[in-house]
Amino acid sequence: MLLRLNKQDQVSTLQSIGFTTVNEDTPASDIAKYMKWAGTLLDLSLATLQIEDGRQVFFTASEWNSMSANNRSKYIRTGIRMRAECRQFIIAKSDCIDAGGAKTFKWGGYGTDIRGLKNYGNGNQGLYDTFDGKENTDVIIETLAGVRDSQGTVGAPAAEAARAYRGCTLESDGIEDTTVWNLPALGELMLIAKYKKEINELATSMFGSQNIITTDWYWSSTEYDASNAWYVLMPSGNVYTNYKNSAGRVRPVSAIDSLSL
Repeated sequence: MLLRLNKQDQVSTLQSIGFTTVNEDTPASDIAKYMKWAGTLLDLSLATLQIEDGRQVFFTASEWNSMSANNRSKYIRTGIRMRAECRQFIIAKSDCIDAGGAKTFKWGGYGTDIRGLKNYGNGNQGLYDTFDGKENTDVIIETLAGVRDSQGTVGAPAAEAARAYRGCTLESDGIEDTTVWNLPALGELMLIAKYKKEINELATSMFGSQNIITTDWYWSSTEYDASNAWYVLMPSGNVYTNYKNSAGRVRPVSAIDSLSL
């Protein structure tokens, strides 16, 4: 009876923090995984697209490394799925680079207080709990499309670069990366910074050291005010604001809504 009551409490707590698929029939071993997921890094896995049908498939490093070359050829590697602290999303396998080889992008919209985008200025209440990169990116791109700001920047270069990112394009196989990539919200970017060491270890083994999260600073899609937005300095994980006409790196992410194992 005590064990059952204890499990009921665990299930109730996990459901209250977002793990809505957990119930009393969930095995104890999975309950333990959900509890780890709630408080720290559960795991990192390779995100791929199956060439046959474009379906997303995830592999642990050991699963991928144990596969034959023939089986690996059936998948295209697009990024790294992170499950940590009640969150789950895919980190693109590389930073954005424009057609000219530039690795940094202006945020755009200097002087424009974007309607529909919450400002995290004075007080910053809820700043670290922002995980709405997709919604932010949608609003930023729609609002700033074709708009030239007071500094001469047209549109939203950082958000546009993130949305246009493609982890792969294999026209000969009839497959393209259809993943919806976004400019990360500050909370997403902070999680990347927090587990940067582990992410870079997997990125190096899967994609090569040229695709690690660098020691530069990266733009978030979270606005401070009309002229500033938030960014994360990767070596320290500290957050700061910068003028929207400054150029920073962009590492796209893709949202995964489901919080199930």
